[in-house]
Amino acid sequence: MNKTKLICSITFLFIFLSSCSKPSFLFLTPKQTGVDFTSGKWLLNEIDAPKNSKDRLTDESMKFFRKNLGERISYIHDVNGLLVPRKIPLNPNKTKLKELKEGTGFDFFINISTKKNKSDFSTIELYQSDSETGKNEASVIVEIYDLNLQQIIYSQNVVGITRKEASEPMWQTEKSDKLIDNIAFYKNSNQLMTKALKKIFKDIDKKSVK
Repeated sequence: MNKTKLICSITFLFIFLSSCSKPSFLFLTPKQTGVDFTSGKWLLNEIDAPKNSKDRLTDESMKFFRKNLGERISYIHDVNGLLVPRKIPLNPNKTKLKELKEGTGFDFFINISTKKNKSDFSTIELYQSDSETGKNEASVIVEIYDLNLQQIIYSQNVVGITRKEASEPMWQTEKSDKLIDNIAFYKNSNQLMTKALKKIFKDIDKKSVK
């Protein structure tokens, strides 16, 4: 990398770090225990997510479960002959879990649902006023079912938020009109989904038997 490119990269990084709204993540069910990865066949359902996020979230999910299960994890669209409804509701009752067992033959079933709750800002915002407020918010729910016992063995809901609050300038001086001083970076809703999913996987990884 030549000197000019290096200076530009450092300058951009400084701007990014100084003007980036740091996201926060809230675990809504903090007392969940982990799962036992040492036995059984596992099936990942089609992820309920916006079209432009689904492939990335599916890749992240399969990567995580393959790390812990190896060849014992399958994606629902890669298995022929399954008798499964297109969409499995969250928190299914015993009857639905029994139907899943009979329709798939698998021991464990993974259900993931995501939602964009709020999307006020794009990734890069220019010339925002001090009084402007808003937030990007997305949530991810991961549920794992033991189909033999017909019960939920793991359920976690994580909400990711990045926001802008109204603020008053520290010094009553005229605000700069330079572009470099008026750039703000935010995690968009899709990025918050991915990060929230990884937070859940980290929680499962820390608490589970392998």
